[in-house]
Amino acid sequence: MTPEALLDLFLLSPGGLVEIDEVGRVEVANLAARRLLTPFTRTGSLDELFDALGAVAPDLSARVRGFGGPRGVVVDNLQLLAPGQQQGVFLSIVKVAAGRLVAVVTDAAELATAQGVIARLQQRLHAIEGAVREYAIYTLDTAGYIDSWSVAAERVHQWPESAIIGQSMSTLLPPDQVGLAHVDDTLSLAARNGWCQEEGHRQRQDGTTFWASTVVTALRDAAGETIGFSVVSHDASERRKLEERLRDDASSTTDYLTGVSARRAFFDVAQSEVARARRYGQPLAMLLVDPDRFRTLVDESGEAFGNEWLRAIAWVCRQESRTTDVVGRVGGEAFAVLLPSTELSGGLVLAERIRERMQRHVFGGEFQMVRCTLCVGVAEVSEGITSVDGLLTAAGTALDRARQAGMNLVVGYDV
Repeated sequence: MTPEALLDLFLLSPGGLVEIDEVGRVEVANLAARRLLTPFTRTGSLDELFDALGAVAPDLSARVRGFGGPRGVVVDNLQLLAPGQQQGVFLSIVKVAAGRLVAVVTDAAELATAQGVIARLQQRLHAIEGAVREYAIYTLDTAGYIDSWSVAAERVHQWPESAIIGQSMSTLLPPDQVGLAHVDDTLSLAARNGWCQEEGHRQRQDGTTFWASTVVTALRDAAGETIGFSVVSHDASERRKLEERLRDDASSTTDYLTGVSARRAFFDVAQSEVARARRYGQPLAMLLVDPDRFRTLVDESGEAFGNEWLRAIAWVCRQESRTTDVVGRVGGEAFAVLLPSTELSGGLVLAERIRERMQRHVFGGEFQMVRCTLCVGVAEVSEGITSVDGLLTAAGTALDRARQAGMNLVVGYDV
């Protein structure tokens, strides 16, 4: 930056800047400084800063003389108040070199406004924490240690703030989840992708556990560097119990492993929806979801992992779908999602959400290091696709094209 540009920056800065020598003689003062400091001067002149501010800060000269370092902060945010003022300004003086100092003046009213905004935001956050009974909110530093803990987090995890601040997130995990390794893996994934989501047990201070759905989001600075993490954890114990009960009590219409519609039940609903869509001229789309490298990963990690993966796919599809959508298991590892009143473009949007959420999913226990992706084919009812079989075939063709192009992809059917 040229000297001329630096001078322009100095003069036009919205903050007050004054360059002085060690006895307070003013070399240059910008417009903001003159506007902010004039009400505090005896004569309205800023030629001699220490003398001009003698009525409100009589010890400035002594503080400068008493500063022995070659450079550094001499005065830090000294509040100046004129008669009748409630806020005034803040004055800081920094020694930048021998015989050269810079005074920085800040409008206290602007600071008060900013503090008011922060206070209101904090009140809103506290109101949210009080209202969401089953959601814990807390933050971590870059190493995974807890550096803030909300009332909501204390309520859900039953750890007091005094006992949990400074502890690793692994403190909240049962011993069988290989705490530190699991936390490192989760935070690395969140830092790389922006966020990640997982389900698994969490441990309270008394050793009891509960089932939680947790989203970890990377916090970044202006340069895009990760400076910490925000964690929102939902106590999903009741939902999990209900799902297990429904799975245990389900008839043949429900897939025993994943809890979604079984193939026959899905086709029955799909046939009715296709007929309705054609009768009333309404759009209808279908997704065909298939995991990448399923058999290879099952061979490497075991059948138990395969079952866990299928349950995860079903869960992701249900989480992203609307209540009017129908999720079914239509093959060994293939799932279909029926989307009433949805065009191909809407199906592609949902498919992309499912694909992205699956790649961020973190498995629990011994499978925490395994990363899984899937491909999705999307098709819609049209003049050439008028049946469930036709819709499934078209979605399958789109899925094959996704497979040919690589893994972790979404493709729409296009004749």
